[in-house]
Amino acid sequence: MEDKKADDKTEIQTDAVVIGGGLAGLAAAIHLARGGLHVICLEPRESFQQIVGESLDWSAPQLFADLGSTMEDLVASDAATFKRHITVTASDGSQQEFLPGAWLTKRPWNVEIRTLHLDRLQIQNRLEQSAREHGVVTLHERAIGFEIQDRRILAVETSEGHCVRAFWVIDASGAAASVLGKEFSLPSVAYGPRKVALWAHFPTADWVEGTTLYMLSPAGEYMEWIWEIPIHAGISSVGYIAPGSRIKIERAHGLSNADILSGKMRKFTRLSSLVEDAPPERVAVTSFLCRTYSGVCGPNWIIIGEAASQSDPITGNGVTAALRHAAEASDLVCRYRQRDRIPILARTAYNMRVSGVGRYFNSLIEKFFYQPSLRKRLGLFGTARAYTVPAWLANLLYSRVRPRRLIGTVLFCSALVTVRAVAWALFRLSRLFDSGSNKPRKSAVDREGHRRALHSPR
Repeated sequence: MEDKKADDKTEIQTDAVVIGGGLAGLAAAIHLARGGLHVICLEPRESFQQIVGESLDWSAPQLFADLGSTMEDLVASDAATFKRHITVTASDGSQQEFLPGAWLTKRPWNVEIRTLHLDRLQIQNRLEQSAREHGVVTLHERAIGFEIQDRRILAVETSEGHCVRAFWVIDASGAAASVLGKEFSLPSVAYGPRKVALWAHFPTADWVEGTTLYMLSPAGEYMEWIWEIPIHAGISSVGYIAPGSRIKIERAHGLSNADILSGKMRKFTRLSSLVEDAPPERVAVTSFLCRTYSGVCGPNWIIIGEAASQSDPITGNGVTAALRHAAEASDLVCRYRQRDRIPILARTAYNMRVSGVGRYFNSLIEKFFYQPSLRKRLGLFGTARAYTVPAWLANLLYSRVRPRRLIGTVLFCSALVTVRAVAWALFRLSRLFDSGSNKPRKSAVDREGHRRALHSPR
């Protein structure tokens, strides 16, 4: 078969095209189809393998319920397990549990304080099935180019020679691709170094309804950590997070990904037994940079999920952000469908929410957990408490207020900026104290000699 010429493209007309068929993309496609739009989803992968298990924050279950999957339904189908707490384990083996206070279950909050761990492969399959039932058409092709006029996207060109013309475009291509962020050269802010995640699934005999975080680094060093997430009965996802430079050093010493993960797990009694009983046959690996784009909403295009803002996995906010972006982007499209353009104020509000929340979580976790200054002063468990309270309250406030318009968004984001400013001030003070304490001190003899020199006649 002859290659198609560049100008010999098969045109397809649709209402909306979603770039990316992961969690955020499928959620957006389902919401749009429910709103009466014809949707095409571009996803080059025909199957998903080794998707990391997810530990959700306390806002995510309602977002799944909005897609037709309640907590009870997900647990009953073995696609999820209940998560009732987070356990933080220090390098010396000491532990503390963290969970939302019981006061949140009472009036006026009435918050469901259970959340979920997900088997992401099963969730992916469920959402794909739901998208098909809603009439979403999936093309296993990549978006490789765009027809753009006055920052408005008129068509998407695919790797198989299709030209998909659509009134609306949603980019859910993920952090690695972020096709519209790169296409429009959008500015971004990054927090921390590029990190690497190594993970595998392990059989487990005992059962814990909670996420366990194992902290590897001593007080004065940049944090490395391990997660343990029970994704369904008898299976836990275990993963190691470290700066890419650290992994590079380990590999330079001849260690494989399995060697690195197993070596870190052996530092903790429970994880060591998992490695001894069932050494990992395959270890998945991915690298990521926690960064948030600005200007993620245009006249007829919106960026969502990790393509808009990559959350650090320790925040547990990635799934919540993806589902929120999907719901809000779809709402914008349906609300302004007849205008064929999103008004500037609505764009500004969406941009502020995505940027404000993304920077909030990544900034706090970088200053409180990863960087050593505050952790040395507050201690590991004190730092965990100092982070989790504002993190939970931010998601609670977002869920209750549900800011959509500009005024509500400004007020909400102003509160986030205030907390970030306090964290920044504490971080800077801690750094100043550290730099001061590291200065060499003069001995008593030196001080006396200096005093005499000042008072001696010239």
